[in-house]
Amino acid sequence: MSKIIDLRVEFTINPLGLDEPKPRFSWIFMPATRGNSQKAYRIVVGSLNNITKDSGDVWDSGIVESDDNIVEYKGLPLKSYTRYYWKVKVWDKEGKEYSSDIAWFEAGVIEPKDWTWIGGGQLMRKEFVIDKEVEEARVYISGLGYYELRINGNRVGDKALDPPWSEYTKTVYYSVYDVTKLIRKGVNAMGVILGRGRFGQRFGSVKYYGEPRATVMLRVKLIDGSVVEINTDENWKCLQSGPIISDDIYLGFRYDARLELKGWDLPGFDDSSWMSCSKLPPIGKLRSSATIPATKVMAILKPRDHLNPATGIHVFDFGQNITGWVRVKVKGGIEGSEIRVRYAELLNPDGTLNTLDLRGAESTDVFILRGEEVEILEPRFTFHGFRYVEITGYPGTPSMDDVEAEVIHADLEPIGSFVSSNNLLNSIHRITLWSLKGNLMNGVETDCPQRDERMGWLGDAWLSSDSAVLNFNMIRYYEKFINDIIESQKGDGSISDVAPPYWEIYPADPAWGTALIYIPWGLYVYYNDKRILENSYDAMKKWWNYLNSMTKDGILYFNKYGDWVPPGRVRSVEHCPPEIISTWILYRDTKLLSRIAKILKKDTEAELFEEKAKQILEAFNRNFLSEVSMSHYSTMGYYSTYTSPDGSKVKFGGSQACNTLPLVEDMVPKEALEQVVKSLVKSVEVDWDKHLNVGIIGAKYVPEALARYGYVDLAYDTLTQESYPSYGYMIKEGATTLWERWEKLTRSGMNSHNHHMFGSVDNWLYKYVAGLEVLEPSFKKVLIKPWLYKRLSHASASVRSIRGLVSVEWELRNSVFKLKATIPSFAEIHLPKISEKVEVLESGSIISEKTPGILSIKEGSDWIIVEASSGNYDFEVRSVKGR
Repeated sequence: MSKIIDLRVEFTINPLGLDEPKPRFSWIFMPATRGNSQKAYRIVVGSLNNITKDSGDVWDSGIVESDDNIVEYKGLPLKSYTRYYWKVKVWDKEGKEYSSDIAWFEAGVIEPKDWTWIGGGQLMRKEFVIDKEVEEARVYISGLGYYELRINGNRVGDKALDPPWSEYTKTVYYSVYDVTKLIRKGVNAMGVILGRGRFGQRFGSVKYYGEPRATVMLRVKLIDGSVVEINTDENWKCLQSGPIISDDIYLGFRYDARLELKGWDLPGFDDSSWMSCSKLPPIGKLRSSATIPATKVMAILKPRDHLNPATGIHVFDFGQNITGWVRVKVKGGIEGSEIRVRYAELLNPDGTLNTLDLRGAESTDVFILRGEEVEILEPRFTFHGFRYVEITGYPGTPSMDDVEAEVIHADLEPIGSFVSSNNLLNSIHRITLWSLKGNLMNGVETDCPQRDERMGWLGDAWLSSDSAVLNFNMIRYYEKFINDIIESQKGDGSISDVAPPYWEIYPADPAWGTALIYIPWGLYVYYNDKRILENSYDAMKKWWNYLNSMTKDGILYFNKYGDWVPPGRVRSVEHCPPEIISTWILYRDTKLLSRIAKILKKDTEAELFEEKAKQILEAFNRNFLSEVSMSHYSTMGYYSTYTSPDGSKVKFGGSQACNTLPLVEDMVPKEALEQVVKSLVKSVEVDWDKHLNVGIIGAKYVPEALARYGYVDLAYDTLTQESYPSYGYMIKEGATTLWERWEKLTRSGMNSHNHHMFGSVDNWLYKYVAGLEVLEPSFKKVLIKPWLYKRLSHASASVRSIRGLVSVEWELRNSVFKLKATIPSFAEIHLPKISEKVEVLESGSIISEKTPGILSIKEGSDWIIVEASSGNYDFEVRSVKGR
């Protein structure tokens, strides 16, 4: 039976505290029969009583003939603190009507409000009286840098590190909690614990904003309909120093349990010695984080091994490099004794921790015991990247049951999966997921979670964004991150290499700043997200104008990082001159801006960008495309000419990355195309023995270029190597997350063992192994084209897209190719011709254009191309013996 599922507002199920005045509604229509689809919809929004009667007293869209399933609200102005109910009706192609269940969303603070910030203590508390029975209660809170909220002795919510990071002078995020069950008639107490987080970080050159502060509003609706509102003000009490001696993202957490104040978050506690909190001036604009996936404890790991490298030193191996912390159970501890917990990704040969790659990050939690029979040690307001944990000072010997790791990352909805018959590919997928999760937290995408960095590097973010979007619901997370970039933008249009700009590194490298254009474009491709294009278009243009102003004769020479970290190097001008990369980025940004302008119906600007792209392309080929003579042959490729100290000219370039970038953007002139492809293939196949000689940019595009130009087997070979440099080498050497370098480095320096910037490989697995690719925005049309490899018998992938499940599962056994596919709208399916003559079956019958759901069938030299509409399909390709 056809049905409507997955009702969302701002891509979130039943969000609490939404402050978007024009939220987007979305749903998925699941037709029961092939080829059927949504023809029209009607959305109604209003009170529960009206929605039950299919009437919207706040908004009724009326019947709209469209297959759109993402629709912006156009009703009466939404009111703060109000719950709205909604449902959608859909009519299919046959005119049949279907109705969804009722969903809801609750508005946060929509009308302007004066938030009152207070500070002056690590602990804050307020007692208040509720004189009637409570119908419902909500608390709206932000605490900078981090906070923990407690009401009547209970912790509120399950967020681990809140609020999300931001450029605090521009935006501060608040959370909303339903605390109806915690507020009671009579005397109540509300308490806040504050941590420094990013806001109050005092570490090296990291940007410092101020001392910890909080703003709280509690709204209690009573049984008689009246509302009691409790806000932060000077009547709150503050304790400057509590049991937290210090908390720091890099250094760790230090805690003295002897200073705990039992009952401080309960009514009746004597706070007469506490000071009145200080009222503080406002900072950035408060915005709700209701639809931004929050950082939470997402898993618990038990140690896999317990090492004892020296007396009193206990090292636990969790078998997986993660982001989070450990919880330690202590029995029989002596009051005042100290337990130290240190974290690391690596071990020395003698089994002790190797912390050299952490640089200035101490990554140490220290606990002074209270002396109770059982104490649970767990840090607040910090996080660590680690696989190994060292515990010292423990009374006796800790057991494996006394220690557990809490894995934290953003509570992102998993939507994608990939698996194949090649275990190495599965392992690459696995370590990519762990790296992504370990760096998707605090509302940004950090480069690494362990050393004295942990910044939202733009280059890392866009390079792995396609992989992230295929595996997780990233739309609201990335929309927030793009807002961080925009808020970092200066008046001259420049942006920082990291966002939020906790390191103010201006201007960004062009190949890093392209995140401002590439990620919004990706959100449009995968989610049909036009709003992000509208909201970021002006900032994109300012950034483009800034870069364009630095060009000389159409070439952008400004560059800082190049094709970052190729084998054995951090950067390499000789292999890929940075001006080639920067100018290529400028060309791609210009082409994307032309397409974005056209989508936004800015046709004149679209034409201007298109014309500018042609000029950049001409300059690119004029300056860089050349034939170079080698000792025994000549080659065509992309090089830049440099002048030696003696005045002679020398050409640098011609590398895998240099030749790949223009290939993937169709920049190579037809007459040179064959030679450039041959140069690339020779470098990969002969010069590097089927290995990649690339940094993070080349790693994304060299396998893509090889596949696009007919060398998909060679691309597959590079990704299934186990010798250096390769992903397989990382795994063979014990990697459980992606490394920052192709090399296994264990000393101090730039050698993080949890970096996601090489994670672009996962997109290739979905696209060229499973054979799944988006052709039209929001998966309205997909390409299913599985390639066959000698050492691969089957593969499958699925994505729960905004339009519904998209999946492909194929296998080749005994000269029979089978493919199962689930299509939400339309698909172009390429079935490989496994012999000169084949027959194609669907659900056991010979396929024809009369087969339900099949729109067309075409036979090519290597493929049978089938166009199909929505539904589930079961194809079979069999060899037919000739006469």
